[in-house]
Amino acid sequence: MLKLIKVSVVSIICTFATQFAHSASVGEDAPSFRARSLDGSETISKSDLEGKVVFVDFWASWCPPCLKSLPEFENLQTSFSGRDDVVVIAINLDENVKDATDFINKINVSYKILADQSGQIPESFGVNTMPTSYVIDKSGVIRYVHNGYKTGDVSKIKNEIEKLL
Repeated sequence: MLKLIKVSVVSIICTFATQFAHSASVGEDAPSFRARSLDGSETISKSDLEGKVVFVDFWASWCPPCLKSLPEFENLQTSFSGRDDVVVIAINLDENVKDATDFINKINVSYKILADQSGQIPESFGVNTMPTSYVIDKSGVIRYVHNGYKTGDVSKIKNEIEKLL
């Protein structure tokens, strides 16, 4: 019985600790990050993106809304093609990169797909909903946070990016 009480108390503490974990918010500097592309061909860090407006989306192959949003973000990428001051990045959180690669190979995206199997990057951003996206200004400050995904969200995100150009 005592063991059951201890487990219950630990469970309650963990639940509350997660609820009060810091989430990166509008007006704050975006956390530093460094991740390899899904295919391992390059590494990208926050410092590589200085002077650019950056859209960062956190996704996983097991997240149904994420699987709908990724092809739509290609429209976002296309609307800013030809501009070198806007970057669209999606950071995959699958523990098994093959799961992400299998999905990406089924769709046609031209934006950068990064992998973070360790989960350190979403933890530093305080991601607690999937998908979660951030628009970061040219100075590295978060200007917009978007949780979840539904049809029509890309136009809202595009508006937020355009405000920063």
